[in-house]
Amino acid sequence: MIPECPRTTESRSRTRCHGAEPVQTRSGLLCEIKTPIKTEPFNEHYSLIPGKELGRGKFAVVKKYVEKRTGKEYAAKFMRKRRKGQDCRMEIVHEIAVLELATGSPWVINLHEVYETASEMILVLEYAAGGEIFNQCVAERDEAFKEEDVKRLMRQILEGVAFLHKSSVVHLDLKPQNILLTSESPLGDIKIVDFGLSRMVSSNQELREIMGTPEYVAPEILNYEPISTATDMWSIGVLAYVMLTGTSPFLGDDKQETFLNISQLNISYTEEELEGLGQPAIDFMKSLLIKEPHERATAAACLQHPWLQQEVEGKEEEKEGEQSTTESSTEPNSPVSPTGKEEKEEEEGQVTEELIVVAAYTLGQCRQSEKEGMTPDQKAISKRFKFEEPFSALQEVPGEFIY
Repeated sequence: MIPECPRTTESRSRTRCHGAEPVQTRSGLLCEIKTPIKTEPFNEHYSLIPGKELGRGKFAVVKKYVEKRTGKEYAAKFMRKRRKGQDCRMEIVHEIAVLELATGSPWVINLHEVYETASEMILVLEYAAGGEIFNQCVAERDEAFKEEDVKRLMRQILEGVAFLHKSSVVHLDLKPQNILLTSESPLGDIKIVDFGLSRMVSSNQELREIMGTPEYVAPEILNYEPISTATDMWSIGVLAYVMLTGTSPFLGDDKQETFLNISQLNISYTEEELEGLGQPAIDFMKSLLIKEPHERATAAACLQHPWLQQEVEGKEEEKEGEQSTTESSTEPNSPVSPTGKEEKEEEEGQVTEELIVVAAYTLGQCRQSEKEGMTPDQKAISKRFKFEEPFSALQEVPGEFIY
């Protein structure tokens, strides 16, 4: 989704990124890009692939196209330059500039080309065939994420966010709908998308905005306090909770109840909500869902958290064990008894049975607890807001959107 144009004219300081010095204008927006903007007819170079749109918002639509010259598939994001009578080209240029800054990260969607018409700008983006991770977050137990899947994807998300934060970029709308997969089966890698609300932050200048997706916004946004990289870390804590449990931790019956839950930190860590989760996973979420921004773990610190280190250590031990087994099996004249083979099969059977039990009780369950009465459509909708003023003048940007 695309936010409405910021109306503040407050100037912002410049922030150095990647050895260059991108020029910021207002509200942490960049105004210089390197990508050539093409003005020739878009349809001369790309053909629309018939089918369902990849995403749609109030001011943009994403469709699947194939490049005629190469036959490669892309996601084309058509963005209106005028919104409610205002020229918002600057906001689109900022999004392009952020994508340029993030080209060094494999976990951020890649920008291929940019076209411009009289009324629109078209961003030609890498196509992520697996769609949103949101689909697995609300899937039934058998199709939902397993904890090991969540840990692998969370590492990639954190590496991508750490890269952005190192470049002084805050995403400000991290949620399952904005995390795509390169493939659905087998489960691919993640791609972070939709930088329409992103901003540059600087230690020399405070940035205050009230915007985001209600379920994922940090307390400081609701309180109109300064935004920082810690604001994204709160959203990652909510994202981890959703990926692990299939439940949105702060979602209320309406926006005001959701905001109250966030402000009062009304979150459940009970066994009912976190069935099958170990203490390391719970500690990971607790290190992020903290009201005071300066007390939250950074992206770099999260990557070193014991919960995300478990699988890595386990794989190293497994690899060492395989090497040891290989060495033993290649020793000359080493007898292999039928009894030993039976014992090995029995052990493997026990391990398999244990894994099945663990999988049966792992997260990936779409447990909406007290929200069981919601319809599938209600569960699948997460709306985004751009607030020009605090809650009394809340402005909704309707519709689901990716990229």
